[in-house]
Amino acid sequence: MERHPAERQRSLVPETPSLPPPFSLFLVHFLLQDQESPLSSKPFQKKNLQQASFFSATGRRNPVTSTMTSVPEAKMGSAGDEFTPLSQLEYGMDKCKVRVRISRLWESFNPKDDTLFGLDCLLIDDQGKTMQARVEPGDIEWFEDLLVEGKVYVLSDFHVDSQRDYYMSCSNEWTMYIRRQTVVTEMEGDIDSIPLHSFEFVKFKDLRYRCDDNSLLTDVLGHIVYVGELEEVSKKSRVIEICNARIRDLRGRALSVTLFGDVASGFAEDMLEKGQDASVVAVFAGMSVTSSSSVCSTTSSMYYLDLEIPEVQEFRANLLIQQANPVPEKTPAQKLAESWRTIKQLKSLDREEYDEDTMFLCRVSLIDVDCTNGWCYLGCDTCQKSMSRAPRKYRCARCGPMMPVQWYKLKAKVQDATGAMNLMIFCEVAEELVGVSAEELVNKIEDDDEWYSLPDEIEDLIGSTHTFEVFDKYMDGSFSVRSIMDDASVPAPAAAASQCKEEKADPEGSQKPNKRLRGDDDLINLDLGL
Repeated sequence: MERHPAERQRSLVPETPSLPPPFSLFLVHFLLQDQESPLSSKPFQKKNLQQASFFSATGRRNPVTSTMTSVPEAKMGSAGDEFTPLSQLEYGMDKCKVRVRISRLWESFNPKDDTLFGLDCLLIDDQGKTMQARVEPGDIEWFEDLLVEGKVYVLSDFHVDSQRDYYMSCSNEWTMYIRRQTVVTEMEGDIDSIPLHSFEFVKFKDLRYRCDDNSLLTDVLGHIVYVGELEEVSKKSRVIEICNARIRDLRGRALSVTLFGDVASGFAEDMLEKGQDASVVAVFAGMSVTSSSSVCSTTSSMYYLDLEIPEVQEFRANLLIQQANPVPEKTPAQKLAESWRTIKQLKSLDREEYDEDTMFLCRVSLIDVDCTNGWCYLGCDTCQKSMSRAPRKYRCARCGPMMPVQWYKLKAKVQDATGAMNLMIFCEVAEELVGVSAEELVNKIEDDDEWYSLPDEIEDLIGSTHTFEVFDKYMDGSFSVRSIMDDASVPAPAAAASQCKEEKADPEGSQKPNKRLRGDDDLINLDLGL
């Protein structure tokens, strides 16, 4: 049976031990060329590989991966072999044998200067576990025709090392390196037990935790609601194709998707074939998160349309139910009327039911302001970001050179008939509440202790009752005030939230505490990240 080129290399080199290494390698190349080795094939093409790496429900695939002809150099494994699960591989386990399917295959490179990093693939075993594997640039010619996306192989004599710090397609802490001495054996027979696909889907509401963090790339799933035109954009000395799209999850959250290069052109072509009225569920794998509501493609990215996997099937089934039973769009006034919450309800909210932009109304009494760490901070006049830790004086890390100003930072304790909680009130909202700017109050400070005691203008607010619009920016149960509502324009609570306004705070009997001095610690000290 024909052996893999790497095996032939090991059998040939010992026959010429006296030859210097350069001449030995030349002899190996010469002998293998007559046997149609991958060494004699054409250089690896990025475009062809990227096109081969993604497909849609139309079944169209690049000929490179759709062909099922056997690779002559690969041996056929038997089901009787014993294999090590990917989940058990660790550093140094280079002599074991694994049986895996190549789920995705792509060439990693820097699109700015075409620097090649390697030929990468996502491996899946019988247990559905995944591991990323890499062929280093110098070894690609040995494997470019041998490794085919979708096929099952037995691999041995590989190297296992720690996961790289960037652009990983799965969360396995180890990476497999396929080297020249690695034996690649194509499997036939009972291979259906190994899944063809594996994704680590991230909910839209959790994308903000991955903003600008490319250590682990992101997989998302959603219903396509918009596809833009394929455009050509000039980037320095090169022209690239871009296609913008938008997908939506079952909760109605929208996510902007920007695709580049071959992925963009292939996606635009596939969606054009499906037509404007087609209802398509898409999977975008290996994406980079650019904001809490947008992702873009990388050289690792692939797309799949109406893929036959359980996650997509469940999504489509729920989508069809929603489309068959449409919910009338609510007006802003209706949404506001349904947003009433008591303190008890705010503290017991299910964080899966809202996101960082969800607003709630609450009517509360202000019973204290904790100034243990002061009641103001030095911040940027434009973005309001703290400048106390700026690398250079009068320079905002976000906006650049900037003259700082004093902003309010009030750690307020509020209560209603159901309980008490802490609210943060910042900047202009606090200025509206106090009636004067923080700069004006700072200018009146004559003693250092006054930075940690409440000015009369703030202390006079103790016991007052207000209707606040609040939100949980960091989704950790720490609410801040977005705006102070005018009682005359506040909508009556909807039926579902009618009990909220009935349980409003009673300012009667509220006592004004003494001015809080530095060192008081009976209130919860919130971490503001300032």
